[in-house]
This record gives sequence, C-alpha cells and structure tokens, in this order.
Amino acid sequence: MSNTHICSQETIFSTQKILPDYRKVLYIEDHPANLALVGNLLARRLDWKLLTARDGNLGITIARTNQPDVILMDINLPGISGFEALEILLADPEIAHIPVIALSSDAFPHQIEKGIKAGFFRYLTKPYKLDDLMGALDDSIYFSLNNCGYSATNLGEEATVLT
Repeated sequence: MSNTHICSQETIFSTQKILPDYRKVLYIEDHPANLALVGNLLARRLDWKLLTARDGNLGITIARTNQPDVILMDINLPGISGFEALEILLADPEIAHIPVIALSSDAFPHQIEKGIKAGFFRYLTKPYKLDDLMGALDDSIYFSLNNCGYSATNLGEEATVLT
C-alpha cells in the first residue's frame, strides 16, 4: 500500500515524516471570552499548543516568528481586519502555506463567500459547533503537516463553509 496522497493536481506528498511533539495553533481574537473558550477546548488536546494575539498585526508577527501549523482568526479585529491580515499572511512566502480558519459572527452569505474567495481554509460562523471547530482544526493540521502548498488558488474543494 502506498503512503503517497494527492493533495491537489500538482502536489504529491508523502505521509511519512518526522512530526514535532505538538501542533501550534495561533488564535487571533480580541475578545477575552472567545480566547478563553477556544483555550479550554484546545486544552483537551495535549498535542496542541495555543498561541494567541489580540490584533491582526501582532498575529502576523507571531505567525512569522513561531510558524504555527494553523491559524484561527476573527474577522472583526482592532487595527487591521481579518481579511487584511489574511492578505498579508498569504503574500509572505515564509507563512503563506499556513491554513487560516475564519471564525466570525458575520454569517451573511456575501461575507462568507468573500472569506472563501479571499483564501480562508474554512469559514466558521459563531456560535460554532464544537465538532465543526475540531474537525476544521484536524483537517487544516493534516493539510499543513503534509505540505500541501496551501494557497487560495489550489484549495479547490478543500475550502468549505461551516455555519
């Protein structure tokens, strides 16, 4: 049985690789209650380490210095919006591969479509279901660890909306 998978039409990768002891999840969110909720959820997974930032600019800095496996990001942030932060992340070749999951209270269809087109790996609306959040994190970490060359142009059916 082969351990090679096709991630996109152009990218082939092997699932055999040496993995770190834990996965880093960066959560960019300005509301303390939301940070605490996600912190409590991720504490259940001993193999995940949570990094946090309260605004988009700090989140970008943390992403550059810590290279997380996945980023959770609110859309309505102080300073720059989640969309602006995503644009900066995707433009930086050192961190453009990191899947970014939008967590937003804005569930209007045009906003969700805008998020997917902008390049979010997933778009979850608040209040989100625990299974949806954990599933999206698992999917994005799998995607990240297998070097699928994440970008808005090669996601295809990978990008989904969870409301």
